[in-house]
Amino acid sequence: MEKNQEKGIFKFSIIAPLVNKTHGFDTTEDYLSFASSKTYSFDGVERKYSKSCIRSWYTKYLKYGIQGLEGKTRKDFKTSRKLSSEAIRRIEELRKQYPKITGVAIYKKLIEESYIFQKDVSLSTIHRYLKKNHLKAEENCTVERRMFEMEHVNDCWQADTSYGPYLKVGGKKYRTYIIMFIDDKSRMIMGFDVFLEDTAIHMQQVFKNAIKTYGKPKRLFVDNGGPYDNKQLSYICATIGVELIHAKPYTPEAKAKQERLFRTIKDGWMNCTNWNDFQSLEDVRNSLATFLYKEYINKKHSVTKETPNERWHQEFQNITYLEETFIEESFLHREQHKVRNDRTIKFKNEFYEVPFEYVGKTIETRYDPTNLEILYLYEENKMICEIKKVDKVANSKSKRKNRIDYSLAINDERDVIESEE
Repeated sequence: MEKNQEKGIFKFSIIAPLVNKTHGFDTTEDYLSFASSKTYSFDGVERKYSKSCIRSWYTKYLKYGIQGLEGKTRKDFKTSRKLSSEAIRRIEELRKQYPKITGVAIYKKLIEESYIFQKDVSLSTIHRYLKKNHLKAEENCTVERRMFEMEHVNDCWQADTSYGPYLKVGGKKYRTYIIMFIDDKSRMIMGFDVFLEDTAIHMQQVFKNAIKTYGKPKRLFVDNGGPYDNKQLSYICATIGVELIHAKPYTPEAKAKQERLFRTIKDGWMNCTNWNDFQSLEDVRNSLATFLYKEYINKKHSVTKETPNERWHQEFQNITYLEETFIEESFLHREQHKVRNDRTIKFKNEFYEVPFEYVGKTIETRYDPTNLEILYLYEENKMICEIKKVDKVANSKSKRKNRIDYSLAINDERDVIESEE
């Protein structure tokens, strides 16, 4: 049965006592007053209808029959009156080129390419057009999915990256990226930052600061992008005892909580903020922080019915915190190097000098990716010493440990041993 037919039958169920004169009231107005005071449920939504609304249904039924209650389908039902033919053609091109592209991504591309203007066309317009024309991204219906929630805070964090606003600096336009961590149970913001690049190093910076502030999660749930799927992150999680879990490719619904938060950020901050006011990354960070920490975390969540801040702090005493020195050491990156004969290793186009006894051996170094001035030599998971860049001028003036001192050579005839003939 079509939707309009279901709607017509529902409306008729309300006016049927009027049509059949079985309502038992003295007048039609009395029945309308009674009917308008009741709450009705249709298509999962409960609501009341006014007297004038119910009266109009009754009038339409008397004039047109059940078809009058079903409503008419516009002749241009599948055509948006707000979208130009060029915009519609571009939507169809994007859907063919990127079968899994979302309505949000299509909307952004149309704005970026000037097919539409944000002040004239809303995101919901795009979604309605995609739905009516069966152009929504294909969904995987073969996988059983259920709503879930962790039992305790810090049982699992989710992390992801989203596009931020464009930033104009020195007349140039730069894309910004928002990297964010949230707690699964409370929806609390564990950490965020804004960058000009979406890299593994930036992701790990946010992760490290989040652990320092909110303790250690038991699990970290991420996608399969480069910043989230790399050996260094695997090392870090293994070191601090966090189970690293990757979502299956092309399944954004698996990270629904994170995706929903990014949508809230777009609707509540990005789409109602003048990007031209931002002169630096710090401006973007401060503006987003104000929205997140003054508004979002202190607003009741539609699902949990509590604010993220309240929900997380209910279990504050059960959080596992790590010592800062251990956190810093755990987030060091690791590399293997073969020491050259000149007692150096080459790393990122720079030469570093190691102790002489390691010449010809393979060593493990660890380093802070934000500071490459110093590396650390490790053996059996213990730091042995610091390794610094080669100073060629200083080396030219230093004495070698194995340098031969020829002043100690034979220079006295009494030291000469005559050979026997």
